[in-house]
Amino acid sequence: MGLNGSRAEKVLEDISIACNKNTVPGDKSALNPGGIRLGTPAITTRGLMEADIEQVVEFIHMGLTLALEVKAASGPTLKEFKSTLAENPSFQEKLKLLRENVETFAQKFPMPGFEVF
Repeated sequence: MGLNGSRAEKVLEDISIACNKNTVPGDKSALNPGGIRLGTPAITTRGLMEADIEQVVEFIHMGLTLALEVKAASGPTLKEFKSTLAENPSFQEKLKLLRENVETFAQKFPMPGFEVF
């Protein structure tokens, strides 16, 4: 998508989707990873089925699309990316709305070991 793992991780974490930046084959430096790692055991343990996972993928796609918008509006560094994301009211509103949608969706699936979540 033209997005590195650090930028993807930042936006996805901000919308309550846990992931880790991760190197992928072809990366020139581990300091600038080109991918992310998503853990499916966390969602299957909560009872998500195939159709639910398709919704999760849609949320991830929306988050990465937002990250591309921020990247286009910011400078080349991760610091500038984070600053643009934090200081732009339009981006903050989009983050808030997407985070609310993700959290509302996630509330339908109980978290093992927690009676109240």
